[in-house]
Amino acid sequence: MMSEDIWGAICTELEESSETVGISLRNAYVKECNSLAEALICLLSDKLSDDILNRDALYKILNSIFKGRSQKMASLFRKDLYTFYNRDYACRNYSEVLFFFRGFQALEAYRFSHELYRSGDKLTAKWLQNRIFEKYAMDIHPAAVIGKGLVIDHGIGVVIGETCRIEDNVFIFHNVTLGGTGKTGGDRHPKISSNVVIGAGASVLGNIVIGKNANIAAGAVVLNDVPENTTMVGIPARPKGQANKVQ
Repeated sequence: MMSEDIWGAICTELEESSETVGISLRNAYVKECNSLAEALICLLSDKLSDDILNRDALYKILNSIFKGRSQKMASLFRKDLYTFYNRDYACRNYSEVLFFFRGFQALEAYRFSHELYRSGDKLTAKWLQNRIFEKYAMDIHPAAVIGKGLVIDHGIGVVIGETCRIEDNVFIFHNVTLGGTGKTGGDRHPKISSNVVIGAGASVLGNIVIGKNANIAAGAVVLNDVPENTTMVGIPARPKGQANKVQ
């Protein structure tokens, strides 16, 4: 299935569901929304609103952001969801990703916070960053730049710093830190190239480059540049042969 067909697939999945949860989701989102983007905006408004921004106020903000960038953001939403579905082996259907995968919801909420930050509405962006942390236990700075098709599996404990850059089709497990060393200001966070996999509990620290197709093993602490197609293990991390395709 092409990523453009995802909303139709979600509608079909929920229309065919006889489970109580499926029926409730169908009534709340499929009957009320006409696209993946619209459903996502409604879902994030329901989940992230609070006493500072109620549900209606947050919906207006998210909808306004989307309307100004609809083609770009709709494409990102579809690609992200499609990639989650295809790369997370525990996933049975597209509906699960949209409604239950905290990594996906946090990533898309970040995409709204990033657009707010870029447009100069930094206080609202920081509010949204904080709500993502409170709801999903992930801290993603709105200034970070994240390409399409990122998968954040399980999601809990992920930290992505302000000057971090992540290219396309990266896979990150839980409790990963993409942070600084505490020694410098300015551009101080990692640059993650496309198709990198970062294992659970790994830390990648400083303004370093992780080359394409590299694998960072669980628990590794990476402090230096990593060549393309390399597996890194240990503390501090050291090369351990050619990277094999995982996840």
